[in-house]
Amino acid sequence: MNVVQAEPIRSRNARGEGNRLRDEIVAAATSLLQSVPAQAVTLRAVARAAGIAAPSIYRHFADLDAIFRAVVDLAFDELEVVLRAAPAGQRPVDRLRTVCAAYLSFAREHPQRYRVMFGVDWNASGTMAPSAEELDARAMIGQDALAVLIAAITECVEAGESSSVDPSADAIALWVGLHGLSTLRQTAPSFPWPSELEGALVTSLTRLTGAAAQ
Repeated sequence: MNVVQAEPIRSRNARGEGNRLRDEIVAAATSLLQSVPAQAVTLRAVARAAGIAAPSIYRHFADLDAIFRAVVDLAFDELEVVLRAAPAGQRPVDRLRTVCAAYLSFAREHPQRYRVMFGVDWNASGTMAPSAEELDARAMIGQDALAVLIAAITECVEAGESSSVDPSADAIALWVGLHGLSTLRQTAPSFPWPSELEGALVTSLTRLTGAAAQ
């Protein structure tokens, strides 16, 4: 006798709580990405994880790409929180290094989500030409997290620990370096990465000087 597995049953939202379902869909997709790659995430899988019927998703999201875009927004918000929560030390350079370590830890602990954040394994541009408003919104993605890096470098400059004359530009370079390192570590985990590489990367890209460079 074949047994048909029923879709999970979810209680109906009360009036005025429609946004709760949207948040639950995003949370379900985020949870799936903790255990499977983006290619394995489908609308049906998201619906099952959220405890709803697949057609209910279309009330909030046009397609899977739209869900991923919401997952990306949430992931960058969480990254900002993680960076801001990085502990400060006795000197600004200590804060800078813990922020960078927090970034790399986030990428290591959430590898699938991290790949999705940067448009890997899904259609980051969407299936249709985005509106001007959406393009503006996408341009702001990650800016709050970047601001944490800018502030950390600026504090080092003010303390005489960095020779940077443009903390914003150097923060972008630092992000590029951290992203490259975290991505390469994911794709080539067996490579003999030097233990001091992270420290050397931060020192060079943020122009640390004197004792701060040690």
